[in-house]
Amino acid sequence: MASPKEMLEQIWSIITELPPIQKIAGGLVLAAVIITLALIMGRDSGGSGNYGVLFSSLTESDAADIVAKLKEQNVPYKLAANGTAIKVPEDVVLNTRLTLAGQGLPRGGGVGFEIFDRTNLGVTDFVQKLNYQRALQGELARTIRQFQQISSARVHLALPKESVFVEDQRPPSASVSIKMRGRGKLTKGQIRAIVNLVACAVSGLTEKNITVVDTAGHLLFRREGDEPGMLSSDELEYKLKLESNMRRKLETMFEEVVGVGKVIARVSADVDFNQVNTTEELYDPDGQVVRSEQLSNESNKQNGGSAKGIPGVKGDLATFSGTSGGGSNSSGSSRNSVTRNYEISKTVKKTKDSVGTIKKITVALMVDGSYKMVKGPNGRMISKYVPRSKAELASFTRMAQKAVGLDPDRGDTIEVVSMPFFTSNTQEESTGSGPKWQQLVFRLAQPIMYLILAICFILFAARPFFRLLSDKQLEEEKQAMLAASRLSTTGSQENGEKEEDLTLPSKGMSDKEKIYKLAQSDPDRAADLVRRWLREGA
Repeated sequence: MASPKEMLEQIWSIITELPPIQKIAGGLVLAAVIITLALIMGRDSGGSGNYGVLFSSLTESDAADIVAKLKEQNVPYKLAANGTAIKVPEDVVLNTRLTLAGQGLPRGGGVGFEIFDRTNLGVTDFVQKLNYQRALQGELARTIRQFQQISSARVHLALPKESVFVEDQRPPSASVSIKMRGRGKLTKGQIRAIVNLVACAVSGLTEKNITVVDTAGHLLFRREGDEPGMLSSDELEYKLKLESNMRRKLETMFEEVVGVGKVIARVSADVDFNQVNTTEELYDPDGQVVRSEQLSNESNKQNGGSAKGIPGVKGDLATFSGTSGGGSNSSGSSRNSVTRNYEISKTVKKTKDSVGTIKKITVALMVDGSYKMVKGPNGRMISKYVPRSKAELASFTRMAQKAVGLDPDRGDTIEVVSMPFFTSNTQEESTGSGPKWQQLVFRLAQPIMYLILAICFILFAARPFFRLLSDKQLEEEKQAMLAASRLSTTGSQENGEKEEDLTLPSKGMSDKEKIYKLAQSDPDRAADLVRRWLREGA
């Protein structure tokens, strides 16, 4: 391979051998190409190199406001990315960005709390509340747009009037519409984050009163209880995950016994998501304890000499008329009372049922049988299906019950059957080494195809190319030797030497043979003449 210096020398020799007209035409073409490239590079550098991005991913309203401010400040600008990006000269990018930020640009779309920066006299209370609602919606939309997958968002709030009556109060609600960036998607965690963000930003707003949709019409988050009898997304995900785990347990366990792809399990779980709180009070009549006791004792005694009766004249007459004329009179009375308070033992039990309680599990298990090779009617070996025995199915049933924790008292059921699978039921005829031969052919087909393609490329593409190069090289050698022969003939005539017979036309000899014979007869002279010819050509 020639060195770079030799290649340059050959190129220069080719250029010097060109006619003057071709040299002038080639120079003009080269100059035109250089000028065109310079103009293209200069236009690109002038269009983008000297301009820097001021803002990108702008909304139409923000882009219009920023362009208006740039026109007021006489700052040159360029629009890019379909009007969503604005470029200004690089030396004023930072100053312009700070100036626009001081004026509240870009706003991020919508109206935010900057609406209250200007004080307007005579504004009614209704307008103030409406402006507050607009500002809150705009601020929420700006925050939601900070997600990487979201290009734009809008938030609609329904804030009912406050009422002094409890029965007339209505909770607020919110609707969020988002537009995805390209083919981006939000995960369930991100959707839940948006819902919590909106719920916490509005007083009295709960998750069940928030709806999130996208511009493609997909419902990303719905209010709970909109459709009675339907499970929520979290409840449905829990149910599907529970069934999937049980199914995977059964399939992985039985595949170790019957083989991979020879067992199919399906599990259906009835899950109760109702949350019940139970409060129970139990009284024990045998567990009595005296809490308090009160004793009371009263006594009353009367004697003959003692004054009794109602005081006064009437009293004395009544007492005198009621007494006998005999001797002394005595009387007495007493009363005892006991008050006891007992405390009965009481047990208060509060029970809170867990959410997602399994009420019933139904399992269906289908197991493939075994196969054995038997002779068919025509004497060939065929595969015959052999179903599983009842003992094997009974053991499979017991293992499945233990694996997923089935409880017959709860109403759980399981069904295990042995059936031929479609893929294994196709009877494959065997002819000794037939399947092995087919596998070998399939395995060697691709390498053989690549080898055939390589041979065809060598025969029909590479070989003619190398032959063309070799013929060209031989032609150059032939011309060189002919020139050397002419030079040697001229030199011998000048020196008075006798001309050799090889210069004369010989019968039955080609030019190539004469050149080879000349080189064999006097190799030193032939080599010297070839070097002389090369120097003259250079």
